[in-house]
Amino acid sequence: MATKLTDAKLKGLKAPEKGQMEHSDSDVPGLRVRIGASGAKTFILRKRVGDRIHNITVGRYGPRFGLADARKKARLLISDLEAGKAAPAPARASSTKAGTIRSMMPAYLRSKEKLRSAHDLKSVVNKYILPGLGDRFADSVTRGEISKFITEIAETRPTRARNVLAQLSAFYSWALPQLDNLAANPCRDAGRPPKPVARDRVLTDIELAGLWRVAEGEALPWGPALKLLMLTGTRRSEVFEADRSEIDIKAKEWTIPAERAKNGLPHIVPLSAEALAVIKAIPASDDSPKLFPAMGNPENGPSGHSRALTRFRKSLNETLKRELAERWTLHDIRRTVATGLQRLGVRFEVTEAVLNHISGAKGGIAGVYQRHDWKTEKRTALDAWAKHLAGVVRKYDTRAPLNARTAKAKIEPRPTKKCPARQNSS
Repeated sequence: MATKLTDAKLKGLKAPEKGQMEHSDSDVPGLRVRIGASGAKTFILRKRVGDRIHNITVGRYGPRFGLADARKKARLLISDLEAGKAAPAPARASSTKAGTIRSMMPAYLRSKEKLRSAHDLKSVVNKYILPGLGDRFADSVTRGEISKFITEIAETRPTRARNVLAQLSAFYSWALPQLDNLAANPCRDAGRPPKPVARDRVLTDIELAGLWRVAEGEALPWGPALKLLMLTGTRRSEVFEADRSEIDIKAKEWTIPAERAKNGLPHIVPLSAEALAVIKAIPASDDSPKLFPAMGNPENGPSGHSRALTRFRKSLNETLKRELAERWTLHDIRRTVATGLQRLGVRFEVTEAVLNHISGAKGGIAGVYQRHDWKTEKRTALDAWAKHLAGVVRKYDTRAPLNARTAKAKIEPRPTKKCPARQNSS
């Protein structure tokens, strides 16, 4: 007899001495949880359509796949089955034929692995496409469903939503020859978020000084990470996902590997004395390779950037004792560094090298012959920027001077080699 499954009931299920036992869910007819002698719990869907009974594995119960996830996936599978779609084949047998988007994606990614944008593609797939549509049959997703999916992403990240749609459309262009029941790419006429207006927000000197003060008051990982963004002009993901192995303290360099760089090229970031002081003060973790390990998941960098940014904005308003009329983002810090370097008289080519951009003298055919790495010039530029930032902080906020001694004192690590508790958001 079916009963309403709950997480408490699932956690309390006892494994049989031998064989398997099944427990049905009354909320989603056909959804069951199977528990074996090992104690492993697996969701399955048993659904009759016409004269045929389909038995489909929904997923293994665990921290990353709970009851709510199983119900959502089961309802989608039921909808597809009732619409006449075949049951999904195992991923290993269907990676090159029609099936779910998840089962087809490995072959698609292999076909794109030599692209410079392969890292960004994998990020979009794993963060957006698979969680949102991965368990749908590729030939059952409609134009309207894709429009709704993209609109939901666009509510918080409009630029990223356009990128997700482009990547999903590219997947369907690749998959279409394998999808006999799909006449056209469903992304082609799906709703597309409007192209965002190009941002030109640059933080003023007094805002930079205030933001440094905000960073001084933030715990790990946010305070030190915010300082590194201001000192290096690197991207948010490059800072928060950095490995300690990328940083050479003796050489005073941070090498961002090609797979983490947006343009697919390794990027050497010369570290100023101020940046080195910030990094040296970050306590190392014996059980994580990350500079900023996520709490509870030390193999990854921290999440919760949006909530942290909301907190930064509020703190900066309080620090400056006024509400900023123009909204700012973490990426605006990168633009501020670039603009600041230009104000200091740094050559455009050097500024582009600091940002790891491929344009101008490094773009197109010129880039084939222009092999200078600008390492010395980048170091001079970032050292000059660190000194300028220190002067700005001293000018507008004498209580939080930026120098090696103070930077280290403000975030002195606890006397332990273990990874301290970190705030992913608050």
